Order: sequence, then structure tokens, then C-alpha cells
Amino acid sequence: MKKLLIIIPHLSSGGAERSAAKLSELLYDEFDIHIVTFFDEQIFKPSFSYKGKFTSIGQRPARSFFDKIKNIATRVAFLRKYKRENGIEVSLSYLYSADIVNVMSRQKEKVLITLRTFLSKNVGGRLEQTLIKRLYPQADTIIGQNGRTLGDAVNNFGVKSDRTTIIPNFYDTQKILNKYHEPTPEWNETTAYRKFIQVGRLNHSKGQWHLLRIFKEVLKNEPNARLFIAGTGDLKDYLVDYARDLGLSLQDLSNTKDKTPDLAQHQVILLGFTSNPFKYLRDSEGFLFTSIFEGFPNALAEAMICGSPVFSTDCTTGPRELIAPNEKDISNYPLQTDYGVLFPAFSGEKIAFDTPILPEEQQWIDTLNQYLQDTESFKNMSKNAQERMKEFDQENVKKMWVETLNK
Repeated sequence: MKKLLIIIPHLSSGGAERSAAKLSELLYDEFDIHIVTFFDEQIFKPSFSYKGKFTSIGQRPARSFFDKIKNIATRVAFLRKYKRENGIEVSLSYLYSADIVNVMSRQKEKVLITLRTFLSKNVGGRLEQTLIKRLYPQADTIIGQNGRTLGDAVNNFGVKSDRTTIIPNFYDTQKILNKYHEPTPEWNETTAYRKFIQVGRLNHSKGQWHLLRIFKEVLKNEPNARLFIAGTGDLKDYLVDYARDLGLSLQDLSNTKDKTPDLAQHQVILLGFTSNPFKYLRDSEGFLFTSIFEGFPNALAEAMICGSPVFSTDCTTGPRELIAPNEKDISNYPLQTDYGVLFPAFSGEKIAFDTPILPEEQQWIDTLNQYLQDTESFKNMSKNAQERMKEFDQENVKKMWVETLNK
């Protein structure tokens, strides 16, 4: 079998990390899989199952610019030796910090980069942009999750269009649906409430301060509405304080095994990390996705697989490709399609809790109020979304990966 090396900073958490781990399992019968991560497993303990030979360089996060340079040099030296000694024939990297050392450590193997973000908007410093423009075009293939992401790389970062290909994220549809149907005894006494949910990391990219502002206004028309947020992240304390400043009663179940909410006393519930968020979708009114930017939004895709009505920002890449795949230019929002509802993107700026409601937020409020009053007008979205997501079933996407890696 051909020897495939997957390079990623860690397998602790996050969409890219989960996708890399899932890919190792998907391709294990087709390739001799090797996985190399950068960081010490005691700091970034793997959260996802994987298959193949696993090796960690054992680094600690950089605290200075000098540390960053030193870490890069160590990674390049390690990978050169690893590729040579293990006869690696294809090396595939996830995320910018892995991409650059993948190219710099090239031996005789084919070098592939998985592009998971819109580079022009989401790459910050001048040094990073310079390295991308210099190194990404040297890869044999750039694999993007959608055309807009790859188009940006071609137009603004020197990547050649004939070295790009689209392979979307893949999903074990049956496994997700099995989890979806698991019982939720913790929700047995919650039928009197109309529950909405978001699944995702608590960080800036998810724009959850907008979600809280929107939900406060929805409560004015539907006092029995409740908002659940499943996920962890560095924005948690900020969001807890923000909710309380808004006057929302918040219950934090992040650090408890018992996820039974007290909905009589709380309007917003933080579930923290849960191994099965899908079962909560079954009893929810809808999935609310307020992201500022995305690569390919796993949580949104999985909600569609589960048949949950989805409401999402039309951020740079991802939601439009899932909810409105045939729309190139959208001039009027909100846009209700056969698969969900799209709203205009947010700017990404954090705003004070007492800032007047933004026009973009008002569109959410009006649409959700309409939905709560007349769910019939939205009823076909669920079934259509499930049908659409068959395109992303893992067996279909596996064929794309095998063909690309064997070229």
C-alpha cells in the first residue's frame, strides 16, 4: 500500500483536527497511514479516534517570536528525517502551521495541502501571507472544500488553478443518525419549552454575542423559548458575562456530567463538551449558526443530516455552499431556500451589550418570530436538507480522496 503521512498540529479539538482523524480511519484500508503532530500530548491530548502509526514531536506552544522560529526549524528537520526513513510517498497537511513545514520538508513524496479557510480574510500577519504566497504554490495539489476558498487562493496567493481540486468534508451518515436517536432523559421535563441549539466552539469566529442579542429579542415574543449552546472555548467567560449584562438567566452545565437543565429558571444553557450533540437536535426547534467565518462548517452540515431546520449567516465560505449551492450572488436577505435560511454576514466586531439592534440581527429576530408562529411554512427544509447531504456521505467522498491521492 502507498504510504500516506498526515501532518497536523494536534488532534485535541476543532474541525480540522476531527477531519484529519476521520480521514485516517476512512483511508486505513487503502493506505499505510502515518500521523505526525507537533505538540506534547499532555498539553493537547487527542480527543478523536484515529488509525495508523501516530508520532508526536512533543513541542510546547511558542511564547515568543524566537520560539516560533525554533519550533518551525525543529518540525522541518523532524519531518525530513521521518519522510526519508519511512519512505513516505504522499504527505498531506492540515492548517497553516503544518502546511508550511510540509512543503519545506519535501523529500521525494507528493505534497498536498488541505485548504480549510478563506486565506484573504483569515490569515493575519504579513509574515504568514508572505510564506503562503511563497510556499503554497510549491505544493503538488491544494485540496479545498469549496470553489470560493480555492478561487481566493488562486487569485490572491499565486496558487495555480490546475493544481487545485475540491473534496468536501465527509460524514458517516448512519452513525450520526444512530446517535441522533439516542434517548435524552435529561430533557424529559422540557416539552413545555421551545428549544433552539447551537453546536460549536466558544470563540470569536462563531459570533455568539450576536446569538445572545438575537435570542433576547425572540424571548419578548416567545417567553418559553430556550437557547442551548454545546461547546467549549476561550470565549466562555466573555459570553457568560455578556448574557448576564443582557439580563438573560444563564445556566452553566459545562463541568457537570448531568446535563439536565433547569428551564423554569434559565433561558440560556451552556452544555459544554458533549460526545453526542445530535440527540439534542431531535427535540430542538432549529439550529442557529451565527459564524463570522468558516472553512467548511461541520456542525451545520451535521445538523442538516439530522433534519434540523437550519438558520445561518452567509459568512465567507461554507453555509452558502450547503444551504444555497446554486446561488453565486445574493442581493436580498434573508434568503430561504429548500435547505435552510441564510442571513447577511456579521462584521466580526464585538459590540457592547447595550448597542441598539443591528439591521442584520433584526432580520434574524423577524425570521425566528415568524418561524415560531408558523413552522408549516418552513416544514420542507428538514427533509430536503437530509436529501442534499447524501452527497457528503463518506463512501462518496472516499472515492474522491483515493483518486486524488493515487494520482
